[in-house]
Amino acid sequence: MEKLSRDAVHAWAAARASAAMAVPASGAEAAAWTVRGWAEVALGCALLGRAFDGLDQVIRAAGIRHGGPAATRLRALRALGGRVPSSYPDAGDPGPVTPIGPEVWRLGQLVAEFCAAVPMGPPAGLSRGRDSAKGQLRWGERYRPEPVRGYRIVRGDAYAGMVWRTWLRLPTREGSENVLVAVGRPEPEPRRRVWLGIHEGAHLDRLAAVDGELEFGAGLLAAESYAMAVEFVALLEAAADGQVELARWLRLGLLERVGRLPGFDGRIPQARGFHAPELVPLPTLAANYVTGPLSLLCAPGDTPLHARWRAALREAPRAAEVVARISATAPAPPSPRPPALAR
Repeated sequence: MEKLSRDAVHAWAAARASAAMAVPASGAEAAAWTVRGWAEVALGCALLGRAFDGLDQVIRAAGIRHGGPAATRLRALRALGGRVPSSYPDAGDPGPVTPIGPEVWRLGQLVAEFCAAVPMGPPAGLSRGRDSAKGQLRWGERYRPEPVRGYRIVRGDAYAGMVWRTWLRLPTREGSENVLVAVGRPEPEPRRRVWLGIHEGAHLDRLAAVDGELEFGAGLLAAESYAMAVEFVALLEAAADGQVELARWLRLGLLERVGRLPGFDGRIPQARGFHAPELVPLPTLAANYVTGPLSLLCAPGDTPLHARWRAALREAPRAAEVVARISATAPAPPSPRPPALAR
């Protein structure tokens, strides 16, 4: 990474750590969400030379004592720069949070029905490229409505087990750049291809297209809604093209987002077997992976994403029928204009 002065890293970290506190939640959920955001800032600090002073300053002033599972990542990243300050939150339970509401469970059931209704064309085999971050991102461009290549890939081997969000904006001497941290994952190669080439690639596309806040709080909800919407469209397109193996992995990913909702009790059989401890105290964020893309896709729009969605639905009438039922009661989508970026 480009070498910046310690003062520049301090200023960036303090600003981003403060932005991470602006979450659309309250109480224990706000604490857990804030700590999760701090973990992403800590990753940026590590990439920028392991200067954590600005992050330390904000955390010390905030006074959060228990941050849930994300605190483990935060503390591990901070330990790369020396002893973890006593002001850093631990991984203790931050407290009770509001349970997932019935409307979200209803939409989760409809996601399962949508997945079952997607028609699979004659198998054509899975098209593959190089099994690398660059290769997978290039491969995924065919399934992303507005692909870009204006990003930097940095190796993240040193941060294995400490990373959730791999895409971020980092400061440079001239301004900022969009970065993907390439970390190894144990999943089968097709699943990693979906995660990196389609989902993370969609995040990089949005970072390039939108100047507002996309990494934290309400901006993150809009960012995840878009990336998940791209996955919905890619499922229909892959199935129609005979990319059956790819379509099955995409379908599994959509069901996973339902199965990892906090409080999931097996009520939707297709989504059983998934769990994400870090999302347990974050019902608003976890639910957004299900409700956000549906709201975005069902809202009127003339974007490339909407055009491909409508075209794909025309080839899948049973899936379109499920979408019509979703549209009848879909909540309003996250704001298409993310909050201004905290400088």
